[in-house]
Amino acid sequence: MQGAPSRLQVRLAADAASVPAVRRFVADGLTAWGEGRLVDAAELVASELSSNAALHAMAEFMHVTLERPADVADGVRVAVEDDGPVGVEAVLPRTRAGDDLDWDELDATGRGLTIVALLAGRWGVDETRRGKRVWADLVDPEPVHEALDPERAETDAGPSDGELPPGWTLVRHVQSPVALSLRQDSHLDELVRELQLLAVDEHDSESAALAEEIQELLVSPAHARLTARRAVEQARDEGLDLVDVELAMPREFGVMVEQLQQAVDRADRLCEEGVLLTLASPPEVRALRAWMTHEVVAQTSSGSAPMSWPEWVAATSSA
Repeated sequence: MQGAPSRLQVRLAADAASVPAVRRFVADGLTAWGEGRLVDAAELVASELSSNAALHAMAEFMHVTLERPADVADGVRVAVEDDGPVGVEAVLPRTRAGDDLDWDELDATGRGLTIVALLAGRWGVDETRRGKRVWADLVDPEPVHEALDPERAETDAGPSDGELPPGWTLVRHVQSPVALSLRQDSHLDELVRELQLLAVDEHDSESAALAEEIQELLVSPAHARLTARRAVEQARDEGLDLVDVELAMPREFGVMVEQLQQAVDRADRLCEEGVLLTLASPPEVRALRAWMTHEVVAQTSSGSAPMSWPEWVAATSSA
């Protein structure tokens, strides 16, 4: 696509729940570039690299990059950089170049990196200021070669920025209150747990239906919620009271977040009626959820400028 950015990047929580968002990010980016032929291979490689970062790097965040570097003719580079303490020496496929491939002897991590080594025209691992970056160059959607050894960079590959694919946006929660954000997230967890327990009671059809609805609404934007939680937890550990949180997501997720807010409101009413043991959300938690939902919907649907939490409190208290 002419005029499209040649480098896309997204920051996500290093968690297995972020992997579906990684696949979506890669597929949307390649589709926008007219590289549909590489989508399947790129999704698989990105899934393996991000899963390793989530499960084995002991990282908080990962930066997923899709780019068309000058030295990769007619292809793309997929990379995942993590901020974990596990070093570059851990990034090795269980099967070395030239070895016979025995899938039964490979564990999940080794098998994943071997898939990368088989699909990539080149692949490697760089030590960076954040941690490490594992990358793979994809040129042929159905390559035929043995598993390649990873390349190692001799110099530090520093952080660099990229854009989001078409249809994605970066939602900003400006000056989000740290302690209150953690309270509302914990309350939502408690609510979901109780609804799940009640859902097994065939005589409580309302709770069962609500539990299923909330669970379904939490699946797709799970990566955004986890990324927000990690950012707020870091701010808490640094002794901050307020923090700016950035959440990358496809624009249509705004509708899901609004529907989730409505479902949680219905769950709160069940709490007030004594149907649920969980205490209903206190006013300050409801206000925070309303602000977060408003910001997601406004920024994803119309590209509105962010309204900070203090501004929201001032505006709603005077209304």
